[in-house]
Amino acid sequence: MKRILPFFCLLASSLIQAEPANDAPAIIAEASGKLITALTEAIAKDGPAGAIGVCSEKAPEIAAEIGGKHGVVLRRLTEKPRNPKNTATDEEKALLAAFAADLENAKKPEPRTVTSPGGAVVFHAPIVIPAPLCLQCHGDPGTDIAPETLTAIRKLYPDDKATGYKVGDLRGAWGVTTAPKP
Repeated sequence: MKRILPFFCLLASSLIQAEPANDAPAIIAEASGKLITALTEAIAKDGPAGAIGVCSEKAPEIAAEIGGKHGVVLRRLTEKPRNPKNTATDEEKALLAAFAADLENAKKPEPRTVTSPGGAVVFHAPIVIPAPLCLQCHGDPGTDIAPETLTAIRKLYPDDKATGYKVGDLRGAWGVTTAPKP
């Protein structure tokens, strides 16, 4: 019996899920990977203008799917939204300012975790423009963004603010929110 008890304890501990906040980087990597794959396929098939639909339709689906799978709320947030649903709150804007300050000081912005007064844990990870490919939709209109792509952006997002970026600029952040502990 003494041998069986440790086995059951080991089995039970392996069945207990890790705290979602601890898994947040993996959750973000999963969602980001899926989004990048969808964007890459759309660009290969229809060019950058064809990828705009991926961001408007597929990105929210991916966030909902991956968030639901892990029991968290997953979202992208920014001060310069393309989709108004991704507009950062005042608290998130302060966080984005801190990430931007790190970049301005040649420091890599590190993810941050905060606990809300209600007990929800929110993990934020910065999104930095990684490559020139991203500028085809987020760079300077007329320079980086082709006219047909800009037309597609303006058609889906008439109030778009998500342009004018350079490689290495802060685009926004991923947010992973867990439910408060009972």
